[in-house]
Parts: sequence; structure tokens; C-alpha cells
Amino acid sequence: MATELDEKDEAILQSLEIDSRKGTQAIADSLSLPRVTVHDRIRRLKEKGVIKRFTIQRDPRAVGLELRAFIFIRCERGQVDRRDVAEQLIALPFCIRVSIITGDWDLLVEVVASSMDTLGDAILDQLSKVPGVSGTQTMVSFYEFEGSASSFR
Repeated sequence: MATELDEKDEAILQSLEIDSRKGTQAIADSLSLPRVTVHDRIRRLKEKGVIKRFTIQRDPRAVGLELRAFIFIRCERGQVDRRDVAEQLIALPFCIRVSIITGDWDLLVEVVASSMDTLGDAILDQLSKVPGVSGTQTMVSFYEFEGSASSFR
């Protein structure tokens, strides 16, 4: 069953999405809430699974990985388990997300690379050799825009 979130929960989550290192007191001050209220709500959100973990978000461009692409993958038909293929793919150093999808393709893989040449080599030398991969289609991303689905219901 879905957890109901009120305006205070949403504000706390938004604050943490912007900076997950922000302390409880700083969040409380910015939202004009008591620190204990913020602390209790964060604990409850963690217990209910709304907050999975606190982490950082790396910027691949800051370390020279200027190219981002999405690769549609078709798996061999028959006895191939797409979950097994996905687990092998996410272990590759240039893969940052693998999703099992519906439609004409089986998987969608988000990758980063320093150049088209290194991306091409990674696809030819590593990704296409993963057992179960039978075809790929690559689309390069020109720009990225991020948002929050917190207001989407």
C-alpha cells in the first residue's frame, strides 16, 4: 500500500533531494518546523521505504565522461533470463542504469563514455559479448533535464 505524504513530508524530501547531507536542524530551520518533527518524519519515511538511502550523485562530466547514451538491447529468445543479462550489464564500468522494459526491446541501458570512440569500443568489446545479448540500438543524448516526480500523483 502506498504511503500518504503530506506537504511537510514533501518539503522534507525535496530538501533532502537537493542536498542529502543537510542536517535535521538545517532542514527544520528552512521549513520553520521543530527539529524533532523533521527527525521523526525522516525516520518514518525511511521505515516505510519512501527514503531508500542517502547518497551522492556523481557528475560523469566532471571526470571526463562527456558522452551519455541509451542503448536498447534485445535478448536472445528462449531460455535467457533478462534479469541475468541485466545483472551482467550493470557490472560493466560504463553502465550506470539497466531497466527491463516492455515493447520491441528487452532492456534499456544508460551508459557514459569519454568519446564516441570509447563508447563504440565498449559496445563492441564488452556489451555485445555479454551472453544473451542479440542486438542493440544506441541513441546519444545531447542534453539532460532533471525533475522531480514528487508532485506527480
